[in-house]
Amino acid sequence: MSAERPTPSPGTSKVGVWVILSDPAVRMVIVIIFVVMLGFGLVAPILPLFARSFGVGYEAAGLLISAFAFTRLLADPVSGPLVDRFGERRTAAAGLAAVGVSSILTGLAPTFALAVVFRGAGGAGSAVLFTALTSYLLKVVPKERMGRTLGVFYGAFNAGVIAGGPLGGLIAHWTSLRGPLFVYAGLLFVAGLMYLRFVHDPEPRGALEEDGVPREAGIGPLIRRTWRSTAELFRRPAFGTTIFLNFAYLWMVIAVYDTLVPLFGDDQLNMSTVGIGVVFAVALVAEMLTLYPAGLLADRRGRKFVLVPTMAGLAVMVAVLGYASTPIVFGILMFGLGLMSGAAGVAPGAMLADVAPDQRSGTAVGVFRFAGDLGFVLGPLVAGWATNAFGFQGAYWIASIPLIVATVLAARAPETLWREASV
Repeated sequence: MSAERPTPSPGTSKVGVWVILSDPAVRMVIVIIFVVMLGFGLVAPILPLFARSFGVGYEAAGLLISAFAFTRLLADPVSGPLVDRFGERRTAAAGLAAVGVSSILTGLAPTFALAVVFRGAGGAGSAVLFTALTSYLLKVVPKERMGRTLGVFYGAFNAGVIAGGPLGGLIAHWTSLRGPLFVYAGLLFVAGLMYLRFVHDPEPRGALEEDGVPREAGIGPLIRRTWRSTAELFRRPAFGTTIFLNFAYLWMVIAVYDTLVPLFGDDQLNMSTVGIGVVFAVALVAEMLTLYPAGLLADRRGRKFVLVPTMAGLAVMVAVLGYASTPIVFGILMFGLGLMSGAAGVAPGAMLADVAPDQRSGTAVGVFRFAGDLGFVLGPLVAGWATNAFGFQGAYWIASIPLIVATVLAARAPETLWREASV
């Protein structure tokens, strides 16, 4: 008779930031993501205001943001197989170039409709880019240090946004609301050249399926393989919960950070673009304070140990944002939001590394990103509708609902950090 009991992963080994950064494969990807997110930080605070400059309402402003995510959503299911087929290096560079061209065209758009089309077109490039980067990390980073590595990765991610937020407000103030889009494009092209020059694909795993049968070429076999692999992934314990966690978290990012915060600061608190950029920076500095400690705890104590309290805390902070009466109170609440979002943001990716099979990491990442981008599509649209229907306070409350559901699912899910052993 045998029984199964959880035994700890070797993730309790003492691996610090400098050990993680000493790996050149990881270090260069972290530098590149900083450059990419520096550019994103330039446009995040001004994009809703750029949409409003065409004379459109709140719901249309949300449409400009969600168009990018909607295209990325459509591209996510095939981005994983494309990365598995062509490798991380080529697909990441192509994705960076596509988003850069899209940003230039968006900045040049003479009408709101064209701005939506051009911004949306960049979503396909973004899908391939981030699937390639995530798949790369899943292949080169040991699972027992994935939480800490993602803490450093997201720290660079946020450091770029922090640096870009106030700078984007200044560029918009000095030039126009279109200026940050052009600077963003330039940074993306620089990042693409860096990736081609310094990053190489991990060792290939071969062109065979798991059963040893050669892969058929063509779009039909690709779709069938993707569907079959996706169905098998959802039969894995905790994979469905991991997917919903990413949906809820990225719903929060796009609905709160990128939609409600700029609109609330501009319309309700009469803040300037510079002031909105500053409160973004406050929240993201707070995120950086908790990212690595959260990753360390996720590696040592388990993913659920981090996820359950932080998702619950994040839901609370989102719900109370709409009660800010002054920019100072708003900044304080944004600091609290940043603490919670930083702590909650690491564990879903670490869970994905636990449950994703090595042979189909690209497909698993594509499904994971599809769920997140579904949140990206729905979040701004629901936020815009809720603001019109219930005001900002009601919109913030509605934005917290997926986080509440995620908290319940995380509490019910099995711990993925532990390995099973027979005794």
